[in-house]
Amino acid sequence: MLGEDKRNKINIIDKIENWENAIKLAAKPLILDNSITENYIRAMINNIKKFGAYIVINDTIALAHSRPEDGVIKDCLSLLKINDGVIFDENLSEKVYLIFVLGAVTNKSHIDILSKLMEIIDNHDIIDRMIKATSINLLIEILEEVL
Repeated sequence: MLGEDKRNKINIIDKIENWENAIKLAAKPLILDNSITENYIRAMINNIKKFGAYIVINDTIALAHSRPEDGVIKDCLSLLKINDGVIFDENLSEKVYLIFVLGAVTNKSHIDILSKLMEIIDNHDIIDRMIKATSINLLIEILEEVL
């Protein structure tokens, strides 16, 4: 799901100014490996501005995505862990600590990637361990237990 070069698709930072910058940073590895275009990032941000923080799946995880025609070149996934978290909705006090960026070329691949991600999202122990993880290596180990 994260591919052979998992280390290049996962980042950990202490804090970030806002959710827009978090989306850009979370998507950066997918730009660098030519999985998505800059337009895809703009589309994800515009969708959140238009529809609200619908990408926040539970209190700690966001799943950023848009439509394939917005700039997906190949199926891809990246992860940004923010130690201090970031708020997506000023009306809510919950912070998001894990941001996955998903790009899928087809509806089938979109569903396939989502179903694998649900194994992570539905497992509170895995989520807690990911939030507490202090290194990319540890995040990779945790993800490989599930995926």
